[in-house]
Amino acid sequence: MQGKNNFFLYIFLIIIVSALGLKAVNLFTKKGEVEIKSKVFKVEVLKNEWELEKGLSGRKSLAKESGLLFSFPSPNNYGFWMKGMKFPIDIIWIDDGKIIDIKKNAPVPLTQNYETYTPVAPARYVLEVNAGLSEKYGFMAGDEVLLDI
Repeated sequence: MQGKNNFFLYIFLIIIVSALGLKAVNLFTKKGEVEIKSKVFKVEVLKNEWELEKGLSGRKSLAKESGLLFSFPSPNNYGFWMKGMKFPIDIIWIDDGKIIDIKKNAPVPLTQNYETYTPVAPARYVLEVNAGLSEKYGFMAGDEVLLDI
């Protein structure tokens, strides 16, 4: 009987530790806002290498009017691909408070030949939002961007 009790105690402890681990990840996820042409997006801010590599891949969706902001240490021509993506997005490169470039409606890949999207000039930040929002709100290169991160 004691062996069964220990087994259930171990299972219970594993569940508690796992739940606390997930809570800790959520606590350390940096939140912020990005404003373009009076349109405000609630964003998750990614800075760690593992976060930057994963991005939105594997997620089923992105909440409406939200986004993912990649914050790199310095401006560069950071390329993005759609590996592991389950929905199309708009990719917006940002530097010095302005939009540098936009890839509208980057599609979900149908094969494993992933196209890489790169900006026309170096950028320090990259904002990913649901596909079609750049068009809907009329975002263009040169538009002012306010970051609250």
